[in-house]
Amino acid sequence: MLGNYQIDRQAMPEHAQSTSTVALAEQLAAEITRRIESGGLRPGERLPSVREAARSRGISTFTVSDAYQRLTTRGLLVARRGAGYFVAPPLGRPREALPALSTLPIDDDWLLSRIYQRDPSILYAGCGWLPDHWYDRDANSAAMRSIARRKAPFHPYGDPQGYEPLRREIARGLCTQHLHVGADQVLMTQGASKALDMVACTLAEPGDTVLIDEPGYCNLISCLRLRGFKPVGVPWNADGPDCERLATLLAQHKPRLFFSNPLLNNPSGASYTLSTAYRVMKLLDDAGCTLVEDNVAQPFHPAPPPPLCSLGGAERHVYIGSFSKSLAPGLRVGYVVASHERIERLLRYKMITGLTTPVLNEMLAMELAEAAGSRRQLNEAREALQEAQYVCQQRFEAAGWTLFARPAHGLFLLARPPHAAPVLAEQARDAGIVLAPGRLFSCDGSHADWWRFNVAYSRNSRLWDFLGTLRHK
Repeated sequence: MLGNYQIDRQAMPEHAQSTSTVALAEQLAAEITRRIESGGLRPGERLPSVREAARSRGISTFTVSDAYQRLTTRGLLVARRGAGYFVAPPLGRPREALPALSTLPIDDDWLLSRIYQRDPSILYAGCGWLPDHWYDRDANSAAMRSIARRKAPFHPYGDPQGYEPLRREIARGLCTQHLHVGADQVLMTQGASKALDMVACTLAEPGDTVLIDEPGYCNLISCLRLRGFKPVGVPWNADGPDCERLATLLAQHKPRLFFSNPLLNNPSGASYTLSTAYRVMKLLDDAGCTLVEDNVAQPFHPAPPPPLCSLGGAERHVYIGSFSKSLAPGLRVGYVVASHERIERLLRYKMITGLTTPVLNEMLAMELAEAAGSRRQLNEAREALQEAQYVCQQRFEAAGWTLFARPAHGLFLLARPPHAAPVLAEQARDAGIVLAPGRLFSCDGSHADWWRFNVAYSRNSRLWDFLGTLRHK
């Protein structure tokens, strides 16, 4: 039996007639959705025709048609030719909810995926991003409006190398930092993590030994192992890599690539000193090993040194950057800078494995990078991180923790408790606090007693109350 459904007039505000057509269609779609979810509309029940609904509401047929189409796309309605729109049948058993973060084992899968289940009740003291409220939402909205006003043709596939105006701007910025490249040497990627993956798969072969920082970026360690590479860690201290060990490992393994995060390193927060930078580049050049420089934290340094690649040039080495951490993690806009020959190889890999990158995201990244609000927000974030670094370092040392380094800037701090705490992460998880164990950032387990902290979250009294209870147990 066909239902005699009437759209609830009271669910719409009195000023709906003056609302834009798009907004009105979404309000109508939302009201129908509520009726379906509450059982007021049953599976198989017929909705009023477009004309009937428009007449009863006093709105245009276009608005009703738009609302019905939205609900059809979302799987809530089905359209039957010549018969109208009907409530869709249920999709079978509902999908089981993902297990709560608090019940999961703390391993690399937990840090690489489950930690991204954002829960406002949890304190993410070990995460890798800025708090949401640190980003300028007004700048984001203004950037999207600016793109919409342009009526730019972003519906087709974009340029295979990425949005050219953004690539030109990246190249211009790198030239001011003494890394002289052109826009044709820049390849856009879906974030820096994807860039690292592409470089490994393009410039090395499965089974190859590659060098990485120890401790180093956890995603990179997992990615390299997944792809069949053999990552070997180059030990770090507060000044960067141990150059004596690097020389030994270069001679022993003869690697093609050394992946390094030289500025505000993840997870340690440490940076190369100038003398370390020169020694590392000399060792790599003598060994014929390519540096893959991951410089995603550069925006958080108020006066960053030139990229390491500027010492050897993009013809010899590879540079990776990103807009995600500083502008908006959800953008997933990164890039690779390399020689023309390597860019051609990377471009081929990019197109085979995923085609072009989303041009709309790249346009938005450029708008945000140029927006005064974003620049102001980034300056404020730098200052807040600098203050948070100082406060957290003081508190950790007062509590008897050992600091790996004492960075003045950036998100991360690596610290070791005064006593072994093998279940600290689980205890913190049970208290609603996410910590990041050092073993997740280590190739060989040598940093299992250390913990990565994000200082943007770690000033919170919940963390210190929790750590204080441990001292009294």
